[in-house]
Amino acid sequence: MHPDSVTLRVGVVDQTISGWTAAGVYSRMVLRSLETANRPSTVHLCFFTSQETNALLADNSPVQTIKLEAADYLPAERQIRRLLRIAEKAGPIRGEFRVRKLLGISSAADVFASAEKNRVDVLLPLLDIPPWKISPRTIGWIPDFQHIYLPGLFSKSDLDQRDSTFKRVAERATVVMVSSKAAYEDFAAFAPAHAKKGRVISFPSLLAFDSVSGDPIETRSRFNLPEKFALVANQFWSHKNHALVVQALAALKNSAPAIPVVMTGLPADHRDPTNKAFSSLLQSIAAAGLHERVRILGLVSYQDLINLMRAAALIINPSRFEGWSTVVQDAKALGRPLFCSDIKVHREQAPDCLGFFSPDDPERLASLLKSNWSELTPGPDKAAEENSLLRERSFASAHGQALIELCSEAALEFRT
Repeated sequence: MHPDSVTLRVGVVDQTISGWTAAGVYSRMVLRSLETANRPSTVHLCFFTSQETNALLADNSPVQTIKLEAADYLPAERQIRRLLRIAEKAGPIRGEFRVRKLLGISSAADVFASAEKNRVDVLLPLLDIPPWKISPRTIGWIPDFQHIYLPGLFSKSDLDQRDSTFKRVAERATVVMVSSKAAYEDFAAFAPAHAKKGRVISFPSLLAFDSVSGDPIETRSRFNLPEKFALVANQFWSHKNHALVVQALAALKNSAPAIPVVMTGLPADHRDPTNKAFSSLLQSIAAAGLHERVRILGLVSYQDLINLMRAAALIINPSRFEGWSTVVQDAKALGRPLFCSDIKVHREQAPDCLGFFSPDDPERLASLLKSNWSELTPGPDKAAEENSLLRERSFASAHGQALIELCSEAALEFRT
């Protein structure tokens, strides 16, 4: 353990994963939260990333950026790929670091080896822990246990992989972060022998760490959107349940006034390689004659997303399952009205939202829309934003302090 005079070295891992935007946002939020709470400086912060730039850090930020390679080739691997006409490597292949460990071959993409080299004491947030001994203490992060509740959305190999990965995190991590009380209950049921490692640390919006800027009206105009619209800002994964919103709008098709809905997010799901669910969504919009009321923008920039959230009269999250919703937290930070699916996490995260509906009940959502739409007004609402951001910054301050305390706890080699 470190003498009091030695600064604790904490490494934050950039969990940007192709196809999962929220993981990258989460890891950057952890970094910003720690950086903001680390005043006066009590820890030395390192950021492990394969990205070329990190726009979230100020030029004078004390955070040390440690560059990882996105993909590091094994000896002769590049030549073999070319010979066999296999695509260029996008990232480490499954089991590669274990093979490298056995053969004594280092990798510039191995965050654990890089953390050891840079004398990092605590590493977070980790979605997996290697089965071999590493020197940094580790803080695992399990976003949710969706596969337990919605196994039909996963292949057998995906189910097995999630089970084995979560078990490894529970067994090998020094402590394990989850983002909600509901997720902790799932963790305790999933790994009862390691339940004492679980820590509930609900996270704030990234908006808590910077002044809100941008022009919502310009973004709305550029996308040719109506002045008043509702927004669904989830990736188009099956469990995000966009279809329910279309069904609710279909039920209201002959009602006045018309309710325009804008949908943003990556139009792909790695569990659905043929995009069957997204195609079905497009077809349901066409079949219901809603092509003028539902606008699908796909993946937009972060700035455009925030501008759309600020401009929206309403934000809807129809998701069937969440660990802690980034979209809901952003909406709360901006003071925008919310309709949420009636799941445990939403009740915990947004108890004061404007309305709840079952994720299987489009008629309830239709009723909520019909009874509330005339009273809702388009944004931005600067007064509501300022008040909500003050509350979010207070929440973020507590979150950062909780992270620093968790890192200190992990450094003490907590054992169950």
